[in-house]
Amino acid sequence: MKRIMCVVLLAAMVLGCQVAAHAAPKVLYDFETDLQGWEIPDWAFEQDDYVGENVSQSKDFASSGKGSMKVVANFAGGAWRGAIVEVMEYMDWTPYKTVSADLYVPADAPVGLRAKLILTVGDDWTWTEMSKTVKLEPGKWVTINANLLPGSMDWKRTNPTDEFRADVRKLDIRVESNKKPVYNGPVYIDNVRVE
Repeated sequence: MKRIMCVVLLAAMVLGCQVAAHAAPKVLYDFETDLQGWEIPDWAFEQDDYVGENVSQSKDFASSGKGSMKVVANFAGGAWRGAIVEVMEYMDWTPYKTVSADLYVPADAPVGLRAKLILTVGDDWTWTEMSKTVKLEPGKWVTINANLLPGSMDWKRTNPTDEFRADVRKLDIRVESNKKPVYNGPVYIDNVRVE
């Protein structure tokens, strides 16, 4: 019995140390009063397949608090199109294991829009997309999250390392329509965070 108690106590201590190794969740951007540096990148306005028209702070919908970022896009259908917003800021995410954002499309939006997170990291400014997109559900907040720990399969051709997490230069969110659906309207983004 003593031996079992020692094993249980040791396991609890090890698990406690692993949990303590990760920082508490941190909201990076909540869009309560402004865009906090987020914008549609200039290059996207020059590309035919990028259809984001404008971005603003909004009180229409929020997953947390009262504000969110409103991205208006015009997905005409017939071909792949994307609407992208980004923030450029040097960030050290070594204490964290995931990055997440909440997205919302109004209830009258068509089914079929998808979204993903994109990071630009390191001295080479390496563009690193999530390996999959997440389906947005009209009338519901959907959380996109990606694992930042080594061994994560959430990133295309990239295994996150401490160096990867320590030198994030940009965070992008891209909403996509792959031929369908046709949609001209807003997408709301809120509660961008690391945990």
